[in-house]
Amino acid sequence: MKPVEPEDLSFLMEQRWDTELTEHIIHNPISSYSQQQWYEKICRNGDMALSVFYKATPEAKPQLVGSSGLYDINQRHQRATWKTLRLASPFQGKGLAYEASYMLMEYGFFTLNLNKISCDVFPDNQKVIKLLDRLGFQREGELHQHYFHQGDFKDVLVYGLLRDGFVQHQQQCDQTI
Repeated sequence: MKPVEPEDLSFLMEQRWDTELTEHIIHNPISSYSQQQWYEKICRNGDMALSVFYKATPEAKPQLVGSSGLYDINQRHQRATWKTLRLASPFQGKGLAYEASYMLMEYGFFTLNLNKISCDVFPDNQKVIKLLDRLGFQREGELHQHYFHQGDFKDVLVYGLLRDGFVQHQQQCDQTI
């Protein structure tokens, strides 16, 4: 993973047009101009938008396959919101979501010195809910009709992960290996 750069924007914009990916993520298809504005905004705000890469073999050139990020980073309260884990369809089911998410959590907790990372997810997005459980996130609540998405108001489940919980959960996982 690395910070999103201008050369990544066209691929990331294509993902915003992928109906399979946008079913569970609040993003409308946008223009390249709007994508450029988004990029400039994250640079100004200090958000941590990252491009996810995959190498089929150690010798292969890394291939851009998705994105993830920490947003609304608040240093005073030591928290951030995890948003937009997206992987192109051919790269799903290979463990990349877990690996990229784990790296992002490590970076948030141990480099940015965050105490809490939160996220929300549609209740029918079972893949992400399983990922959250695997990372040690705890369900904190439900917000009813929180988003208007694809013509309907949708509920979301709110999850949170504390740094201590992340460390403890990973130690437990290491002991079972």
